Amino acid sequence: MNLKCARSVVVAAAVLTMPAAARAEAPFPSRPITLVVPFAAGGPNDAMSRIVSEHMSRKLGQPIIVENVAGAGGTIGSTRVAKSAPDGYTLVSGHVGTHAASVALYPALRYDPQVDFTPIGLVAETPIVVVARRDLADGLASFTTTAKARGPDLTLAHAGVGSISHISCLLFTSVVGFKPVEVPYRGSGLAMTDLIAGRSDFSCALLVDILPFLGDGNLRYLTVSAPTRVPQLPDTPTATEAGLPNFVASSWFAFYLPKGVPDAIRDRFTDALRAALEDDSVRKRLELAGLILPRTDQQGPEPLKRRMAEEIVRWKDIVKTAKIQLDQ
Repeated sequence: MNLKCARSVVVAAAVLTMPAAARAEAPFPSRPITLVVPFAAGGPNDAMSRIVSEHMSRKLGQPIIVENVAGAGGTIGSTRVAKSAPDGYTLVSGHVGTHAASVALYPALRYDPQVDFTPIGLVAETPIVVVARRDLADGLASFTTTAKARGPDLTLAHAGVGSISHISCLLFTSVVGFKPVEVPYRGSGLAMTDLIAGRSDFSCALLVDILPFLGDGNLRYLTVSAPTRVPQLPDTPTATEAGLPNFVASSWFAFYLPKGVPDAIRDRFTDALRAALEDDSVRKRLELAGLILPRTDQQGPEPLKRRMAEEIVRWKDIVKTAKIQLDQ
């Protein structure tokens, strides 16, 4: 083969391989992204995820498609993302249950929240409100008296084993000192519906879950697990005011990528999340839903790592005290 022919072969080979190389080097993201919400559609995690990801998609330049993968307290969907390719095209909307309490609750958990994920950042949090049938008690003091006398007869409605309403009520009942009958539901909406109808006695609900029912007179709001009273329930005492300083719980929501995602891709998501949380329209929608947005110093991967590490230790102690262990 002469020199001219050899050069022609080299040029032809370069032309043939160019499309594949170009595709490999295409700037991220070059196709739609999947956001796994590990709970049923319509819940607070789902609603928050859709509001925030809609704005993030505009920043990233690609649609973010929400996919609900419910089950086992959110650990099924979280496991799926932990095992997915670290290419930035799959992330999960986790929370205190999936990425903190799960370590203690599920002995056979198939992922390590601190190892198998790349944190993007905290999105929001909401306090827990203990609610009861209106005819059961007129306040926390009378409820506590009833619970200690009739504990095994009372029914606790929660949004499913391992859910925030479940684990926060494990904490509440252990602090008060009684063991009710647990009635799990497939989501917080169904649990609240039966509570209002009188088919269950009490629940530990996210503030966002009870907002639709405020003012209808069907529920008794006993206490809220927040440092200060919340504007939506100005007459409801905090747990500390009500004499339960150890009942400290909130549901925080955060976005995670699988481990191994390049820092440059993680930073694209972190910047997009920060931009969403700074948007006035997004902030208003989240705050109207009863969510508290993180301060600037609470945003980003490092603050989320610290928060998660603290919560893992804390919930290990809570679950151990409550003597609760779940099968996954």
